[in-house]
Amino acid sequence: MDRRSGSKRKEARTAAGSGSSGGDRITALPLELRAQIASLLSFDETVQLTVLSRAWRHIHLHTPVVEIYLNAFLSFRDIYFDEAQSVRGLLDEDSILAVRVALGRRALEASSSKVDTLRLVSDIDDPRMRRHAARIIALADARVIRFLAPFVVRGADERNAWTLDLPPAARELEVVTRMHLAPAIAGPGAAALRKLRLDYAVLGEWPRLPSLVSLDLNSVTVEAPFAPGAWCPLLDELDLFCCQFRQARVDIRLPRLRFLDLDSVDVAPRGRATEAPYGVITIDAPELIEFEIDCGAGATTDYKSFSLRAPRLRLLGWRNQYAERIVIDVGRPGSVKLGGIRLMSIYSRGMMYYREQMMRMLQGLLPNIPPENLDDVAEPYLTLGDWSDDDEPKHENEKQLTCNLRGLIMSHGI
Repeated sequence: MDRRSGSKRKEARTAAGSGSSGGDRITALPLELRAQIASLLSFDETVQLTVLSRAWRHIHLHTPVVEIYLNAFLSFRDIYFDEAQSVRGLLDEDSILAVRVALGRRALEASSSKVDTLRLVSDIDDPRMRRHAARIIALADARVIRFLAPFVVRGADERNAWTLDLPPAARELEVVTRMHLAPAIAGPGAAALRKLRLDYAVLGEWPRLPSLVSLDLNSVTVEAPFAPGAWCPLLDELDLFCCQFRQARVDIRLPRLRFLDLDSVDVAPRGRATEAPYGVITIDAPELIEFEIDCGAGATTDYKSFSLRAPRLRLLGWRNQYAERIVIDVGRPGSVKLGGIRLMSIYSRGMMYYREQMMRMLQGLLPNIPPENLDDVAEPYLTLGDWSDDDEPKHENEKQLTCNLRGLIMSHGI
């Protein structure tokens, strides 16, 4: 998502509206550059630029980015930087209709430029705003759509189902919906969508996206069974960050997946659990070349079982996630050349459990070494030290076990 500083909007307004030599210099710029500058403004402000002079009369027909706020809310940069500044939205019907008319004329004008990115803020609980938002998305027909809904506090029984109809040109979609249900994705662009990112949403049902190659879930609560191979079989990249799966099983079987990142992924039928380990993770990805899994201190529950089959894996990064049962199949000894394993005894388990897991993982990476010899072979490449992390508070008497994976594999792999 584009992270612009708060001053850029003011600079764009001042430069475009000034009668000084600075404004003249901007007016003298090629149309493409002036359109990029005008994209720093919301679309209704860009339309207002058309009254400045003949040179700016059609600027709203060429901005690559169209940014529209249907209600007063934090801007796209504010949602990440937590700034106090809010954006003046289009709250009344006349203002919203004026923007729709301008977009409609742009869509019909043969000399206009194609909208590349639409940034739209709208309240999805208001039926009137949903109708306006749907029409704006259709008129813009943008390649990239970024949709932001206001944060609300509500119970699970108060969530409203909603649909996001994608226009034919849509290829990338990002939806930030704090505590809302994720949208049902439909329309003529759904079958051609290539990239999808969902932030802070609640997923109750998976959309079928046959062309999707990249999926990024950030702080998403997943209530539906997770088996992406059934609804996006062409997935090439999958990133899960701080997600909670309200399921006992996560089943990732993707024939074309090459990159997989699991960062603080909690898998348990009732969310976090402090008693017995929950969560069965199965990954079967014959084309996977890079896999990283990271558990911050105390961030997720232990997994009951973790299985990985990745015969083309070249990079393995494993940090701190514990599994009672773990099976790793990388095809042939020594195939993994990059990465590392670091296990930390945090809160509940002693280092003996992590050392046992380390040996099970190394056995999967080096199946040519007999299990009875693995301890002696791996010992020179293992380091046991005090736990330390610049990003986390210090814990007394906690230890971390690390493996020089590259050195071990190069010395004893085939």
